Amino acid sequence: MSRESPFLDILNTSKFTFTVRPEPVAGDLRMAWGMAILLLSVFYSRGKKASFQKLQFLAHNVRLEEGREEALGLIAGRYRPLDVSVRVEPWLNRAVALSHSMGLVSVNKGSVVVLTDEGRKAAEAVAKDSGVLDAEKAFLSEVAPKLTDGFMKTVWRPENLV
Repeated sequence: MSRESPFLDILNTSKFTFTVRPEPVAGDLRMAWGMAILLLSVFYSRGKKASFQKLQFLAHNVRLEEGREEALGLIAGRYRPLDVSVRVEPWLNRAVALSHSMGLVSVNKGSVVVLTDEGRKAAEAVAKDSGVLDAEKAFLSEVAPKLTDGFMKTVWRPENLV
């Protein structure tokens, strides 16, 4: 007498076919996306350089429409620094490391990311490519030049405002 279950019998006698389908991966887990956002963030910043505080703020807010609206509201004065969410995005550090290893950025004193000549060329190519990261480019080109180091300190250290 067989002790196997009827379910196993069905599995053993059935034919299965598999169709390979692409798996959706969030943009912040794609290094090409992360590197492009990094390069654009620095490209649109004053002096083609940006602090890690600024990059983390942009990286967090660029991902979603709600974040972009919140950042624009902060700059326009509709929100206070205490009203906006800020967080550290792990993908940004990976994008900086990979971009640095490829010679696209340099990291000065461990706190400021600067575009190299190759990085500037790559950022310009992404910026000029219509249909690619359009919402992100519009957001970064408007917000990045307005974020000063002093402004970023008030965002990241709101206890100074209380």
